[in-house]
Amino acid sequence: MVKLKRYGSNPILSADSARDWEANHVSNSAAVVKDGKVHLFYRAEGRDTRNSSQAWFVSRIGHAVSSDGFTIDCRYPEPALDILGEELPFTDGVEDPRIVEIDGVYHMVYCTTSVYPERLAWATSKDLITFDKHGILMPDYSQRTAGLLPERIDGEYVLFHRILPHLWISRSRDMKEWHSSQVLVHSRQGHWTESKMGIGATPIKTEQAWVVFIHGKDLNNIYRLGIMWLDLEDPSKVLKFQEEPILEPEAEYERTGFVNNVVYTCGAAVLGDEVIVYYGCCDKCLAAATVPVRALRI
Repeated sequence: MVKLKRYGSNPILSADSARDWEANHVSNSAAVVKDGKVHLFYRAEGRDTRNSSQAWFVSRIGHAVSSDGFTIDCRYPEPALDILGEELPFTDGVEDPRIVEIDGVYHMVYCTTSVYPERLAWATSKDLITFDKHGILMPDYSQRTAGLLPERIDGEYVLFHRILPHLWISRSRDMKEWHSSQVLVHSRQGHWTESKMGIGATPIKTEQAWVVFIHGKDLNNIYRLGIMWLDLEDPSKVLKFQEEPILEPEAEYERTGFVNNVVYTCGAAVLGDEVIVYYGCCDKCLAAATVPVRALRI
């Protein structure tokens, strides 16, 4: 059974009171390895409140870099993605990104919040510094949790997304028109995914399968992390689903914060023989946990 081991010096990233745009919270971070370094694209909330809900702060996406996967070497002074330039008017949040590199281009899928229902959006970059926004994905659906498979299948992009309460999968040749949409895994009554479930970190390719970290929320509003394995050639085929969570709120920083009892991942990185899973805690800070690559075998 796969279980994550918490990093001993968690959390690895916290709010920076010297910067208005990330002065209150940092959490849910995408991760991608470039030139041996881990680039983290994290949800950051500042002092300004949202038009859509005064109880929440405007969210932006920050950028930090780590050489060892844990210690932050560089934290950029400005957001990698701000709320400006979004397709929907009155956008007051960009958050919870997942990022992949496909054919030399970095693709980021993220959530936008506004006075309208939440929508998925998409941006690309060639250098992880400058991002071009491409608008809303699947405009007919209100959803906030999605990420791409890190390679095309039969020339098509594969998107994991969440139309409540289930985890879905869809395909597209151009990131505009989507087809073959289906429920990949159903949430279940009495399960730790009963309220909702969705993609966590970007899937990791092994010799046997795509390894997918997921998140789930139960009826007591407790978030947990889980894992499943998908067929390499047909990722709509689930090879194995581990019933037991791989991480649940136990540490104080995971149980108490802006929203209590939340562990939520948007990114993972393979460094050597270890996978580092980055997860937001209580919408307040960012932590890390590890699992050996060998433990991910089916």
